[in-house]
Amino acid sequence: MVDDFASGALVAAVRRALADDGVAVEATPRTALVPLTVKRTLLAGVALLPLLRAGAAVLRERSDPMLAALCAASGPADLFDRWGRLERFTHSRHRVVVSEIGSDRLVAEHAGPPGEPPWPAEDAVILGLLTGLMGAAGARGLTVTAGAEVVYADGTFRSPGTDTARWCFTWSSLEPRAAEPAAGTGLAARARQMLASDLARHWALSQLAGDLAVSSRSLQRALHGVGGFTWLLATVRAEAAAELLRAGVHPLSVIGFTCGYADQPHFTREFRRRTAMTPGQYRSAFAPERPEKPEKPERHP
Repeated sequence: MVDDFASGALVAAVRRALADDGVAVEATPRTALVPLTVKRTLLAGVALLPLLRAGAAVLRERSDPMLAALCAASGPADLFDRWGRLERFTHSRHRVVVSEIGSDRLVAEHAGPPGEPPWPAEDAVILGLLTGLMGAAGARGLTVTAGAEVVYADGTFRSPGTDTARWCFTWSSLEPRAAEPAAGTGLAARARQMLASDLARHWALSQLAGDLAVSSRSLQRALHGVGGFTWLLATVRAEAAAELLRAGVHPLSVIGFTCGYADQPHFTREFRRRTAMTPGQYRSAFAPERPEKPEKPERHP
């Protein structure tokens, strides 16, 4: 299907992880988006166990803004909410559908369009990645099953069976992710730094005030001079998006997700309100040597 694309950064990271595991695979194009056919050529013929390990090993490259946004999740529920937003933002043809979530258990299925389920190899890569992300989100004593087979326990991956798309994650405890301390000298400066540290979060004034250990009323007063909480959050998001757009490396969908926008129209509308340009126009103006291809649907994060 020529209109299906995968994140070039994620595909390249999987290829490097497989090579580190001793699995010889062909190089992939150094582009922001990789056609589905190229991704599947990379995965074809690779055993599922190395693909599970490669998915988790991608987290070694968490400096990538998309991975950094996912790694900042405060727990399993937040992680899968972020993953779902990323899928929606990129119009992914495959979706992780959560059917049950509790204090120590999460059940999900990796699904595709009717009659077009993901390949087992694709299941394995995404399951490996989500397993690694669960650890980053604070899940301790993690056990993962695919179908009836345990594929991860005691920190080790195991070969899956034939049912690779139905997953169950269980954990013995959660280690809360501590908020990064803001080092700014004034409350408004500290608030800006705190927001910028995790733009993919569903921020609210009360949450920001709690992280800064001040009352919501005190924070409102401090932010009055910079336009208030909503204006400051929108400004910090636009600044971060502009920096990533100038780099000219990442797809617009990844930038929009990373910076906390709800979807592509929201990204376009809010960014244009502050720069008088759409994200695509801004990228063309500041990074003309790396043309974006936003017209084709961006799929499969």
